[in-house]
Amino acid sequence: MDSLTAYKAHLAEIAKLHSAQALLGWDQHTHMPKKGVTARAQVAGKLSKMAFELFVSDKMGEYLEELEKKDGLSLEEKASVRRVGRDYRRHQAIPPALIEEFTIARSEAQSAWVKAREISDFSVFRPHLEKIIDYVRRFADYFGYEEEPYDALLEEYEPGMTSERLREIIAPLRNELVPFLKRLIDDGTKPSADVWKGTFDVETQRSLAKRALEIIGYDFSAGALDDVAHPFTTTIGPGDVRVTNRYLEDAPLSGLFAALHEGGHALYNQGMGEELYYLLLADGASHGIHESQSRMIENQIGRSRPFWHFFQPILAEYFPQFTNVDPDVLYRSANIVEPSFIRVEADEVTYNFHIMLRFELESGLIEGSIKVSDLPDLWNEAMERYLGITPPDDAHGVLQDVHWSMGSFGYFPSYMLGNLYAAQIFARLRSDLPELDEKIASGDFEPLLSWLRENVHRLGGIYDPNDLIERITGEGLNPSYFVSYVTDKYSEIYRL
Repeated sequence: MDSLTAYKAHLAEIAKLHSAQALLGWDQHTHMPKKGVTARAQVAGKLSKMAFELFVSDKMGEYLEELEKKDGLSLEEKASVRRVGRDYRRHQAIPPALIEEFTIARSEAQSAWVKAREISDFSVFRPHLEKIIDYVRRFADYFGYEEEPYDALLEEYEPGMTSERLREIIAPLRNELVPFLKRLIDDGTKPSADVWKGTFDVETQRSLAKRALEIIGYDFSAGALDDVAHPFTTTIGPGDVRVTNRYLEDAPLSGLFAALHEGGHALYNQGMGEELYYLLLADGASHGIHESQSRMIENQIGRSRPFWHFFQPILAEYFPQFTNVDPDVLYRSANIVEPSFIRVEADEVTYNFHIMLRFELESGLIEGSIKVSDLPDLWNEAMERYLGITPPDDAHGVLQDVHWSMGSFGYFPSYMLGNLYAAQIFARLRSDLPELDEKIASGDFEPLLSWLRENVHRLGGIYDPNDLIERITGEGLNPSYFVSYVTDKYSEIYRL
């Protein structure tokens, strides 16, 4: 067996273990009984260790060394060798036993987070989070870094990104958006939200979410929709990309936009070929690029005027009280700007403030200047500083996101970067598809999906984020596209 064939077979074995891990994770969040946590954690830990041992094995090193010198590889094969080689060298120093321990700790922490959030008591989650942070700090040391330990964690999710670069991005965003938010609130005409008042049957919302996913092109023969406490999308394997969602009886837009958001993630993964999955290139260019796809479908499409002109009669099929509502009323009311406690329900203007807050706290936790025990108070102080509001309890504050229980430190900036990537990519998309608004308003989503398939989805992780954004738009990441998009859109909505 030649080295390339052996390498692909090796990666396929890892991919199979990843598939089993993803299935166990999906089940833990959707259907697993509470008493199954301990046993499930042990199984998940074992699978993680097995996959990790294969990934950092001497055999893998031998394959990579040979293939890095080999000519005649395809674009996909070269990308796999480059990307896997980079990750192999970053992870090689980590003891496999530590991966197993960490996976078990994560499973237990996720269950503790669910319980703590239900009763709004951070103290239930605190010891688990302290353990998780200890592991994450150790991983940062194993990965290595030049400036800050947080940089080592950022690299896992956004190759090439650093804390310094993030601060360079955040400063002008904050300088532009803070005064713009003040103008909207002080001088703008706020749309009314009265149309959304009432109680909306959850089962009907679930059916509406399914319809919305079908409309944007999500393939239910290769996926599923389930209920969870915190929505996520997971790829079990080729032909199996699952979406999860949650619904609030008094806030139907929450479930609808969450479904569109997760649907954007799912479209990305459903648009990748099977070969990419088995070459370990099916995670996308980066988590920021992945978030760009979910945020684009949720915001640039789902919160757009053309979408609501198309979607109003569909909404009325499920909730007849919307039968005679002007689509423009729905559009404006779906774009109200208001500082809020919950990140996933934040509007486009204030959303990035939630990420800035988390970046500030995360980097302090990893660096050691912030103690876990101080988090609730520091969280509330930062919310007041960034958004001018103070959470009433832990569930609406420090406990609102699942990511820390998963050990995903360094992930949150991907959400902000996703907003920036989305605006920049969408500007190019609109240039290439000048009739996009008319197509969306008529319910024709095929041109949109085809463009995304060709320019983003099918490429998976072949390109790093900087290379991909330049390939699509002709320039590197440029936050000015997002600022222009937000200020133009909301100046019109608020009649500034």
